[in-house]
Amino acid sequence: MTRTGKSAIFAFGFMLIGATAFAGADAAKGRALYQRYCASCHGIGADGHGPVASALKTPPADLRILSNRYGNPLPEDQIAQFIDGRADVQAHGPREMPVWGERIWAYGEAEGQQRKVSPRIADLVAYLQSIQKTQQQARLEQSLDLLDRRVNR
Repeated sequence: MTRTGKSAIFAFGFMLIGATAFAGADAAKGRALYQRYCASCHGIGADGHGPVASALKTPPADLRILSNRYGNPLPEDQIAQFIDGRADVQAHGPREMPVWGERIWAYGEAEGQQRKVSPRIADLVAYLQSIQKTQQQARLEQSLDLLDRRVNR
């Protein structure tokens, strides 16, 4: 087998491994969770422009471009830690009383520092994976949305 052939097989295998990271997770369920718990700050389109975003001390992140910072596919456990409170995100509030008001983000116990990602968080991360865009695509969509709003006033 040629060197190029081996490289192609390796690359394909890596893509398959990445695709299985979200196996079993349901992006549609994740979208429903997102709409209920995240959209007020991060926006319906996950662009960081939710209805309460302007009132927040820390502007919400544009969740459509997480892969620009964390890689693609998104690292499920790392993203889950931002959501379920294992990693401090000041804008999400203290772990004892998260900003969304419910303790639905509980995670499973495991040995040591590793903890199992709950099915709800896995669904939410799968949804976030499904909406990833390049920064350029996200800016273009944001500009088009702004233009559309101005035209339809």
